Amino acid sequence: MRIAVVGGMGAVAQHAVVQALEAGHFVSWMVNPTDHLPDPCLETDFPQVLCIIRSPWDNSEKYDELVAECDAVLVALDFNHTRPEQFVPIQHILQKSMRKHNVQRVILVTMHGSAESSRQLDWELWAKLNINQVFYVALGTMAPCWSIVSQYSAQEQIVKNAESLKYTILRPAAVTDGPATGTYLASPSHIFG
Repeated sequence: MRIAVVGGMGAVAQHAVVQALEAGHFVSWMVNPTDHLPDPCLETDFPQVLCIIRSPWDNSEKYDELVAECDAVLVALDFNHTRPEQFVPIQHILQKSMRKHNVQRVILVTMHGSAESSRQLDWELWAKLNINQVFYVALGTMAPCWSIVSQYSAQEQIVKNAESLKYTILRPAAVTDGPATGTYLASPSHIFG
């Protein structure tokens, strides 16, 4: 299978790339030009099945290169590595390239609290994810405001509204980086440091 991955250096994207390569799949992976691979050996260990595309997020030609001849696309944008206000434009550019190359399968990883799951967030976590909206309201500024949750929700809506797109949306409750232990503790301090 040929898989395109958009998500740069986020933990989900990194783990997905490694697992796909280990399973023998061909992977096209878009990263920012300044990103450093988590394991520099990836490029030398998998030269026939890994294509790394270094590009700024808004280069539509590179998205064409990314998805050409792919069977599926994994989108796992991470707010620690991609500015949330870029999520929606990235999704639009990506889906335009997917239509152009007749790629009909996408897996979108957002977060617990997106769209209709927002009522399940506790107040402290909701506030941390939406703090910039709170500041905009409190300061009375008219500047455009975004939040992590609203950007993931908008990204989901773009995917849901796409014609002839087969999609899966994953909303992990918490994604932690590190070896699997079978248990974890997630709180705002674990997520935001």
